[in-house]
Amino acid sequence: MDLPELRAFLARRFSPEGEVGLYFTVGFVVWAVLAVLFGLLADEIFEAARKPQPLDFAIGGALSGLRSPALTRFMKALTFLGSAPFILALTTLVIILLLIERHMISALLFAGSVVGGFGLESTLKIAFGRARPDLWPALVTENTYSFPSGHSTMSTVLFGGIVAVVFHLSRRRPALRAIRSGALLVCLFLVVGVAVSRIYLGAHWASDTAGGVMVGLFWVTFYATGTEYFARR
Repeated sequence: MDLPELRAFLARRFSPEGEVGLYFTVGFVVWAVLAVLFGLLADEIFEAARKPQPLDFAIGGALSGLRSPALTRFMKALTFLGSAPFILALTTLVIILLLIERHMISALLFAGSVVGGFGLESTLKIAFGRARPDLWPALVTENTYSFPSGHSTMSTVLFGGIVAVVFHLSRRRPALRAIRSGALLVCLFLVVGVAVSRIYLGAHWASDTAGGVMVGLFWVTFYATGTEYFARR
């Protein structure tokens, strides 16, 4: 593709008529990057026979060394934000609010995103079959496999999906830019907080939470792209 053809392609993508194509182009690039990163991480885990990596030992050991009663209470509060009861309750509330405001497409795709994210991370857990950390006492009890972290995946899907809804519903209102920025910052804090809490509590290796966030971002991108496409149809 020469320079004039590239300019024409970009002009079509950024025009109002080509905006849907732009969303798919960006979405595809993000999916590809996340797929490659997750593949590299998964390959490392398989190469090491599902055992932890040096970075897992370093991060897990450092966080476990910071344990205190007050910090443990805070981390348990954070980790609750990625638990099934909280995910179910907040998902239901968001869907109800979207339905009340007659955003049917957003409500339907948001519900599908959360359900699909849960199914994907559950399938990956079974496929990898990685054991939980056992080098330091766990402060929570878990009975499933370790990779990828379900709490990290679902918190990314949930809070990332909420940010996608905020951006979608406010895209034509420049005055709401501060709300979009605030939603994004809160989402980042909560997702990172949940991921760190899982390592601190001894429920996961660092690579488990990294993998969970990647899976969640992949699914959120899929949801956001679908929402924009069907809304414009």
